[in-house]
Amino acid sequence: MAAAIGMGGLAACGDSAGPEAGGVTTEDLQGIEDDLGALEERVGVLEDAPADAGASVDPTAEGEAGVVEDEAGVFDDAQSLIGQDATVSAAVSEVITSSDVGSAFRIGNETGEPIAVVSASPPAQLETDDVVRVSGTVVQVQRDTFEQDFGIAADELFDDPDVFFDTFDGEVAMAADRVEVLQEQTGN
Repeated sequence: MAAAIGMGGLAACGDSAGPEAGGVTTEDLQGIEDDLGALEERVGVLEDAPADAGASVDPTAEGEAGVVEDEAGVFDDAQSLIGQDATVSAAVSEVITSSDVGSAFRIGNETGEPIAVVSASPPAQLETDDVVRVSGTVVQVQRDTFEQDFGIAADELFDDPDVFFDTFDGEVAMAADRVEVLQEQTGN
């Protein structure tokens, strides 16, 4: 009899009353699966689209400011995007610093506000007027959360962090997960 009660108690220990705290739910997995499906569809469309061999790659050709893609609206209203992931392509308007531990620069377009980008892994030979694609999180620059937000300590990235914070503290920036040079500037 005691063995039967013991077995019943053990069987009850294995039963779950629901998802564990911090566990992944079916809805979470479905959301990820839906996002992945949408991304695969977008990649398929891009892969199937024919390249325009006659298209100009000169950022100043035909009066354009280069490849500017800003579907999220980072240049128009970055403040409303704080905490969100975004991808934007534009020309580098200023290289603030570039070293072996990271980089900081501004990108912008002709209609909106330029935005600072901080990356813990710099692209090679980044220069003004290079066209880049940046993916990352939109954040507000704050001295006390800089390392947490950008993944690098300000004193490791900047020769004089105070100068950076005097200019950028409180402004919106992108904490870059990825920086890809789409087109290098010409003339050097």
